[in-house]
Amino acid sequence: MLIRVNGHNFRDKPKIGVALSGGGVRGIAHIGVLKALNDNHIPIDMIAGTSAGSIVAALYACGYTPRQMIKFAENIDLTKLIDLNVTISDVIKQGMKWFFNGKFRFWSVLPTGLIQGDKLENYFSKFWQERTVRDTNIPLAITAVDINTATTIFFTTPVEGRREILNARYYHNVLLTDAVRSSISIPGIFLPKKFRGMTLVDGAVKNNLPTDILHHLGANIIIGVDLGYAGQANYNINSVAEILLQCIDIMGREVTLLKGEQYADIIIRPEIHDISFQNTKQALLCINRGEMAASEKVVAIKKIIHSYL
Repeated sequence: MLIRVNGHNFRDKPKIGVALSGGGVRGIAHIGVLKALNDNHIPIDMIAGTSAGSIVAALYACGYTPRQMIKFAENIDLTKLIDLNVTISDVIKQGMKWFFNGKFRFWSVLPTGLIQGDKLENYFSKFWQERTVRDTNIPLAITAVDINTATTIFFTTPVEGRREILNARYYHNVLLTDAVRSSISIPGIFLPKKFRGMTLVDGAVKNNLPTDILHHLGANIIIGVDLGYAGQANYNINSVAEILLQCIDIMGREVTLLKGEQYADIIIRPEIHDISFQNTKQALLCINRGEMAASEKVVAIKKIIHSYL
């Protein structure tokens, strides 16, 4: 039977897409969301992710189950994945150099990112090896931003009939490791990813909840999972890094409200802002919060699906 949805004809059930936002370490809440959707037999036909969401999206698109991801979260040691790009002695040395040259500018002695990111790339490569965004089990989209041109970069699985997004470029023959590493490059925290002459940073700069790319890839029902800043007060901002991250969170929230919600049929917002990661139990709590938030939306999601059948 022919089905017409949003001006397009379909002979099968509508395609469901899930967009996973950035969220830093709390991005593992996405695992709980995917677990709830799977447990409630809600199909995911395509998936997109920004920053932390790109990690979970890429794993899921390659066939890793939420339960496998939970095991990864239980065993990961984040301290072993941080390779600092600068030391205090480096800052002092460069500062003295600029000072005695009569050209001292404090910001000029700081690197383009505090974390090199090589250890994270090596960690990701264990899961994806040489797989590219072409090689996923379901269509995948990962976002980044070229800081030189302000262009949105989409690393996507090729999809027939895709509609273009203005001021964006698309790449398909890209290693998943490179795509994810680009998307998580939080400005000032991670060294930007150099890729084909571009300088790529966190996709959240322009697109923290990438529902638009799912729409343009042909999804008919879009579920957004927003782990971004929800407007709660934060009185524990005591460093340059914390100020920078808070500013990014605030800007990301505004972009999400204006852009991310435009194409979403359902938005899931787990309550995770109060979680701090000091041990594995906190990580599991974050995953459970994601599962709880998604479970509360299951009835509404199924109602939308059934309205197309």
